[in-house]
This record gives sequence, C-alpha cells and structure tokens, in this order.
Amino acid sequence: MMKKQLLLFVAMMLPLVASAYDIEVKNADGVTIYYNYTNDGAELAVTFCGTYYTDYPDEYTGKVVIPEEVTYMEKTRKVTSIGDYTFAYCTNLTSVTIPNTVTSIGEYAFYWCTGLTFISIPNSVTSIGEFAFYNCSGLTSITIPNSVTSISKAAFENCRRLTSIDIPNSVTSIGDGAFQNCSGLTSVTIPNSVTSIGKSAFSGCSGLPTVTIPKSVTSMGDGAFSYCSVLSSVTIPNSVTSIGNYAFYMCPVLASVTIPNSVTSIGEYAFQFCHKLTSITIPNSVTSIGEKAFDEINISTIVSLIENPFEIPGPASYWGIFTPNIFNTATLYVPEGTIAKYKATEGWKDFVHIVEGIPSGIKGVLSDNAKDGPIYDLNGRRVEAPQRGIHIINGKKVVLK
Repeated sequence: MMKKQLLLFVAMMLPLVASAYDIEVKNADGVTIYYNYTNDGAELAVTFCGTYYTDYPDEYTGKVVIPEEVTYMEKTRKVTSIGDYTFAYCTNLTSVTIPNTVTSIGEYAFYWCTGLTFISIPNSVTSIGEFAFYNCSGLTSITIPNSVTSISKAAFENCRRLTSIDIPNSVTSIGDGAFQNCSGLTSVTIPNSVTSIGKSAFSGCSGLPTVTIPKSVTSMGDGAFSYCSVLSSVTIPNSVTSIGNYAFYMCPVLASVTIPNSVTSIGEYAFQFCHKLTSITIPNSVTSIGEKAFDEINISTIVSLIENPFEIPGPASYWGIFTPNIFNTATLYVPEGTIAKYKATEGWKDFVHIVEGIPSGIKGVLSDNAKDGPIYDLNGRRVEAPQRGIHIINGKKVVLK
C-alpha cells in the first residue's frame, strides 16, 4: 500500500518537473506558444519550452505573433509580459509582434536572436530587462516606445546592424553597456529627460561621429564613449559634474571637446589616445585629474583656468596626467596673477613654457610653418619669425605651436 502511494505521489509530481511552462497553446497560424500563469493565475507570461531555456533550441522560429489574450480550458486570460529568456538563442526567429497588452519584456528575453530582423514593441511596454536584445545582430532598427522609463544594462549590446536609435523623452537613465559595440550606429538622440549615462553605454560605437549630451545629464559612467573610433566632437553640458574613467578612451579622431565649469573631476585615462586633441581647457571647478587622463596626446596648448593649482605628477612619473614630452613642448596658459603659484606647484612647475593670461577668442592651433597668412603680434605689428604663443592671423587670435 505504501509503495502504491509513493508511486502515485511521484506520478502527480511528474508534470511539475517536466517543464517550466504551465500551458502551451497553438495560434491560428499554427505557431505554438508556451505560457506561465501570473498574477495569481489571472494573466499570462510568454515563456520557453522545457525546464531550462536551452532544453529546446529554436522552439520559436520564423514569424511569431503574440496574441493579446489566450483562451484555455474555457477561460480567457490576457498576455501581459514576456518572461526572462523566453526567446533566448532562437537563432532562426525572424520576426516578433508584441501586443499592446504586454507591459514588460524580461531579462535576456531575445538574447542572441541573431536572425531577428523585425520586432514591434507597443506603447504599453514600460520596462525592458537587462540583456533583453543582446547580440540581436540582425536588427537594423528598433523603436523604443515613449512608455519606457529606463534602458537597462546591455539591453541592446552587440546589436551591430542598428544604424540609428531615438531614445524617447520618457527615459531618465541609460544603463551600463546599453548600446555597447553597436558599431553600425551612426546617430543617436539623447533626450533632455536623461540624467545619467551608464558605464560603457556607447563604448565601441565605432560609427558614431558626434554626440550631444543634454543639459539634464549629471553623470557619465566609466568608459561611456570609449572606443568610438570616428567620434570627432562632443559637447558636455554644464550639468555634468564628473567625467568618468576611460570616458573617451581610444577616440582617436576626437578633435574638439568642451569641458564645462561644472566638472570637478576628470577620471583616469579619460582622454588617453585621443590623438587629434591639440588643445584642452581645464575649468576652474576641477579639483582632481586622474592618472593618464591626457596621456598619449600631442597637446600643444593647455589652458588652465584653475586659480589655486593642486599638485599633479611631473614628467618623471609613470602615472602622469600628460605624456612626459608635453612638459617641454606645450604652452601652458594660466590666469593673471597665478604664474607664481604654478611655478611653485608640483607638476605644473615642470612646464617649460608657462604664459600668464588666458587667451580669448582663440580660433585654433596652427603648425609651425603658419601657412594661413601673414602673422601679427597682439599690437598689430607683423612678425616675420614668430615664436610660440598668441598671434593674429587673418584677423583672428590663434595660438602658434
């Protein structure tokens, strides 16, 4: 009798361990979709087949249309979510239509769906989970609805064929690695609603030429725009208080960057290997600069607005802010009345060329041969053999190397 009861108990338990889904229902188009009950059985979440998401590779293929509601055992329930890992590794999935009853897309929901070329996300969706579309390398475009308030960690990482993305003004944060390695991305619109950009959020977006960061952003995570190999200019608003470590690391054609007076810290390696940067202006608000922040850059002009200079590593230090030869070749401009402070402060005192007085109206930096026209000093006298410093060429103040 005891043995029979035990066998009956095991038989009753078998359906519970045989699969992670509660029901499976075939659509009118013949596609079987698997669901779990949610909200005490009142609603449904789309899920995967089997006990683990890798049990049945490619259980979803081709085009999948998720219905708004499902009738099962004479009871109709709305489909309100897409669960974690639902379509993960469904490499032959090409198209998914999500109904406007769905409010959330789970973590890793479309992870590694390399064949996915189309997806429709309705305005009912308010959250997209971490790694949701990771390595969906076939997606060329996607519309993030205005109902989404945050873009989660690595949500679109490695979506290499995405060419443009419009982030709606409902989004307040862009998570770590959200668009990392989206190498096909040529334009991105970051709305004024965004207050934080996470670590490596746009790292490796090697096709992105320019970035305008809105005035609402107060922080940029480490490596936020690192390895953006065609990024040539960036405007940082005066709402940003810190530039993270590696923020613009290995952006070799970045030629123009404005650091606002709100920034108090510049992180380690922040602009290392930004080879096209020939001049930088450090605002008075800056109180710390990380190691190698401007390393491996042939800077010819450094304008420091810092009135009370703090110590920095000198040219002999391996962990210096600047490349060692810069101390001999660059011109350091400092505020009126502060040259004595700079010449007495560790690191700054090692600059060979220190000029008191902040240049105004500087147009750019010219090479030594100054081919742009006749050169005049600031008193209007023509100079035949100009030395480094501020001069006038074609009616504009410039700095000669």
